[in-house]
Amino acid sequence: MSSPSNIPWRLGTIAGAAVGIYAILLGALLTPQIQRFALYANKINTLWLGDDLNDPEAYGFAPNQVTPFNLRTADGEVLYAWHVLPLDVYTRNEKALRAEERPHRPVEDFTKTSAFRLLTEDDTARVVVTFHGNAGHIAQGWRTDTYRNLALQANTHILTIDYRGFGHSTGSPSEAGLVTDGTALIDYIIRELGIPPSRMLILGQSLGTAVCSAVALHFADPQNSLIAAEVRNLRPAQYKTPTAFAGVVLVAPFSSLPSLMLTYRIGGLLPILLPLRPFPWLATRLTSTMADKWLSAERLEAYYHSLSNNTSLLSAVERNVKGVNRSMGSLQLVHSRRDMDIPYHQTETICRRIFGEGAEPGVYEEKDDGGKGVKCIDGTHGATMLDVKAEGRPRVRFEIVEYGGEFLLYFSWNGSKFTVVKAWSKPILMLICSAGHNRIITYSQVAAAINRAFEDLFD
Repeated sequence: MSSPSNIPWRLGTIAGAAVGIYAILLGALLTPQIQRFALYANKINTLWLGDDLNDPEAYGFAPNQVTPFNLRTADGEVLYAWHVLPLDVYTRNEKALRAEERPHRPVEDFTKTSAFRLLTEDDTARVVVTFHGNAGHIAQGWRTDTYRNLALQANTHILTIDYRGFGHSTGSPSEAGLVTDGTALIDYIIRELGIPPSRMLILGQSLGTAVCSAVALHFADPQNSLIAAEVRNLRPAQYKTPTAFAGVVLVAPFSSLPSLMLTYRIGGLLPILLPLRPFPWLATRLTSTMADKWLSAERLEAYYHSLSNNTSLLSAVERNVKGVNRSMGSLQLVHSRRDMDIPYHQTETICRRIFGEGAEPGVYEEKDDGGKGVKCIDGTHGATMLDVKAEGRPRVRFEIVEYGGEFLLYFSWNGSKFTVVKAWSKPILMLICSAGHNRIITYSQVAAAINRAFEDLFD
């Protein structure tokens, strides 16, 4: 048994070792390669356990409801993609779809499939383009639940990709690379599939919200310098017409990567830079070296102003309804108060950035809105919603919800080890586990946001 005099020495040794390991970790994070490995976590997936992405039935889809295909980007990468048929369209064509024989691999040419025909021959068909978060692959975690949930909406097709370096896609991830990937998918839908932007919505969750923000700005203002020159220069000149979509929906967004890192906790528990709070100069030094900054709040501000007072972008005539105009370019953000990965304060920050800080704390003035101030959303006291409507401006809606998929874990001690029990049965420990960051994208608030944008139901 250690003597009492040795205890302080041992505690000091442990503390010193912890500080040393933390310092080594921070030093490693100064290199772009390690930063990107930690940020994108693209190699952390379950493909090694035998996940078969070419067998969507294994993930709860109907036979041939999903069509895997490959998409080539302008810089030569090959992205693995899924098209998911809406359930109402599937059931009307179920007999023929079930009878199809398909190879156990991505189809060579999506435009020669029945899925393509069902999408393009109906001029009322809608498309949700969804961009997932970091880590995993196209069918990881709650992602397939998201696709199935979205496919329940009438005549709403789902198109999604694995970014470069994720799943079966080639290449390595970077900010410019992921924006190029998102742009490639949107261009493919518009140019190759012939779907007009008025029938398209882009949806992102977590990291996917940063991709969405960049892609939405890139299409609204193709020459905007907030998009890397290497991305802007890849697109042909004839593709660079300013474009808005039926809507943009962001779930659990963040304002920028540097600001997020100051509060981010891995798995909602392990802080990365929080211990550096007493040393702001050091935290600033570390965040300034980030290779990929993902300045979403700045991009969303630029997106908002790019569409403002631009009548050609803010409205469109529905092809299937003669003479009927609909509003375009709406922006909706949804966040859980119980998000332990990306705090809901990040959505508040985005609101403040878009509308510009006013003289009164918490009040943000829209300069061209008749002098009326916009009091930004504040989730401090509970779930809340803010809907901002201004003449000649895209509609912007913020919603902070209370829940996001929390559940309880009860642990019981049997004398030698902890075991998980289903209910309160003499537990010694209870943990509240939060899925508020990932599962929320399957919630009704997100489905309602999509329907609101497509149906123009803000008023």
